[in-house]
Amino acid sequence: MCRRVVLTLSVLLVVAGLAVPQASTARADSALVAARSAVFGADNVDQTTGAVRDDRVLFSWFGVSSFAVAMAGKVFLTDAWVPNAYRGHVPTTRAQIAAIKPSHILIGHGHFDHAADAVDIARASGARLVGSASHCAFFHRSAPRVACDVVAAAGARPGSTRPYRGIPGIAVTAMSNIHSTLKAPEGEHPPLLPIPPSDRLVTNPPHADELGRLAGHLDDPEGGAVLYAFEVGGRRIVWNDSVGPVSQVPGGRAILATLRDLGPVDLHVGSIQGFNEITNGLGDPLRYIDALRPKVFVPNHHDDWFPVIATPAVNRERAFFDALATIDARPEVRYLRDPQDYLRPDRVTLELR
Repeated sequence: MCRRVVLTLSVLLVVAGLAVPQASTARADSALVAARSAVFGADNVDQTTGAVRDDRVLFSWFGVSSFAVAMAGKVFLTDAWVPNAYRGHVPTTRAQIAAIKPSHILIGHGHFDHAADAVDIARASGARLVGSASHCAFFHRSAPRVACDVVAAAGARPGSTRPYRGIPGIAVTAMSNIHSTLKAPEGEHPPLLPIPPSDRLVTNPPHADELGRLAGHLDDPEGGAVLYAFEVGGRRIVWNDSVGPVSQVPGGRAILATLRDLGPVDLHVGSIQGFNEITNGLGDPLRYIDALRPKVFVPNHHDDWFPVIATPAVNRERAFFDALATIDARPEVRYLRDPQDYLRPDRVTLELR
């Protein structure tokens, strides 16, 4: 009798013990489903498990060059900063981006408008950071326990490449890129002078809390620049957050040669803003597009991401299409506009073969 009671109690305790992790898992799945549905769209997310559909590529923009990406069901980020100096300008937060549980955060370069939230999101989500040796060294100084994989060695030559095998099922190639730089006028493209800032300075003034948080990141080092190419499901995709003056610097020809080798691509998600536009217009991004020969081009780094130094995407739209008309092989363009195209993965969707 005593033994039966003990066995019965033991079984009840085991069952009770098993029930707790199941409830915890259910709550975790619910949070994952909610976060991923908000970022990738409910139609693209399994409402029980939170898995993102594996038959397509999705890029969901959350400002500047930062995208939540799902490729063949794998979820990761390219860059990591939610630019909400204007309160609520981007309809998401660092916490929500972390809650989608990205496996990796691929860093193009280390300036605050690309990586200010990288460590916080990595800590909260468990994601691995990926970038140059300089990026990883910088991140480790502030967060020693955050994992960071080096894909561009210190002193890597512009245009040199390295494979990255950290994301199962996706072939990733990292190319050592160069940051935008102001150069003397060549006369090939008209200057794109700074455009007056948006009226958000008046209608939605920057809030002090966010500006104060960013103050500690304004001097974050570039740490080199990296361009990422992906092959998955019969598709070739390139993302970059900086366009260097490849026609005007040593190493520029090597970059163009590598870009031609990487192309033609199905999708190119590329920066169209840089310091050199003040003297040479949009010539730099056009050279990247021309070398990669994409079927579809999606611009980034062209939104109203910071007071005074940025402007809404619509204010440079005409200049971009006028410049694009000067190259022979023009891609289909899915021009993203802020804020209406933030968290709109339907705007950048590619079916896998």
